[in-house]
Amino acid sequence: GGKSTLMRTACLAAVLAQVGCDVPAEACELTPADRVFVRMGANDSLVGGESTFMVELSEASAVLRRATKSSLVALDELGRGTSTADGAAIAGAVLQYLAERSSCRTLFSTHYHMLSTSNEGASGVALGHMSAAIETDENGDEQVTFLYTLAPGACPKSYGVNVARLAGLPESVLAVAKQASRRFEAARGRTGKGAAIAAARNASRVVRTEGGADATAIR
Repeated sequence: GGKSTLMRTACLAAVLAQVGCDVPAEACELTPADRVFVRMGANDSLVGGESTFMVELSEASAVLRRATKSSLVALDELGRGTSTADGAAIAGAVLQYLAERSSCRTLFSTHYHMLSTSNEGASGVALGHMSAAIETDENGDEQVTFLYTLAPGACPKSYGVNVARLAGLPESVLAVAKQASRRFEAARGRTGKGAAIAAARNASRVVRTEGGADATAIR
């Protein structure tokens, strides 16, 4: 947990540093950005008659049209408003565009695990995940403690069922969810690099596109 908060913090720190304010960090290295684009949340537009997915895509479209090499972009969970296959494909295509054509510094988060597989070793892209400490209790259940720190590499697995337990869902519901999760994980392992992965090959759980001298680093 903590991806969205990390992205917000990084963008706010970049803005603070650029206007000469103190930054809540031990150290900050920054190349000034001409614009900061942030696409977060999941809201529809009642007045505009737009669904959650349409709002997502409209805002992403504005980013792709206006972002330059000197921009800082943060996209959180793009594609969540539609099916997994379409969402993963669109998210991957958007990230690829930003990395290869806009060449801007980008923070990109997603829950689509299949995308990180296709992104390992990709030029200009670094994978990361929010770390967690895992222990197994006497019943064989995993007990997860979220550390809220960014670690290198793709996320090894999802902890949604563990979060559901922390939220207090009934054990009967958790048992069904755990079995379903195992089936989904097994199916995902069998499909490997299937069509959905190939269609959206450039995304990750948390991704930062690296721009050499233009990179932004905040610790």
